[in-house]
Amino acid sequence: MEKYKSHLRLRRNILVCFALLAAATGLFDVFFAPEAVRDNAVFEFQLGLIHGAGILSLLWAVRDTRSLRSEAALRLAYNRENDERMKAIRARAGMPMLLISSAIILLAAMVAGCFSAAVFYTLVAVAAGQLTLGAAVKFFYMKKL
Repeated sequence: MEKYKSHLRLRRNILVCFALLAAATGLFDVFFAPEAVRDNAVFEFQLGLIHGAGILSLLWAVRDTRSLRSEAALRLAYNRENDERMKAIRARAGMPMLLISSAIILLAAMVAGCFSAAVFYTLVAVAAGQLTLGAAVKFFYMKKL
């Protein structure tokens, strides 16, 4: 259990750093970003994505901190992460690769958005559709298994 505790501490520290990076990005947008950059739809999308990920990472860091404070909560978190049924469901839904490919598509959309708005919107729609379909398959297998 000590190994899992150190894993949670490391993960919490990384999540807090990412949340601080998201806050710094927000400060850049408010105080330092030129008006031409603020009016760009791609920049707004990137900013929204970074802020959403920052809030999510902050919530996960709070969850991990709560788990570290109590031995019972620590055991529950360990069991939740190592649940064999959920691992099988994620594997059937293709979740690890699906999340990675969707993240790569979103990064490609952000790069392509600097050159073409149509390509940007198409890639974002592809990533959203891929994640929606993956979530639907995951929920189907959660009910079936």
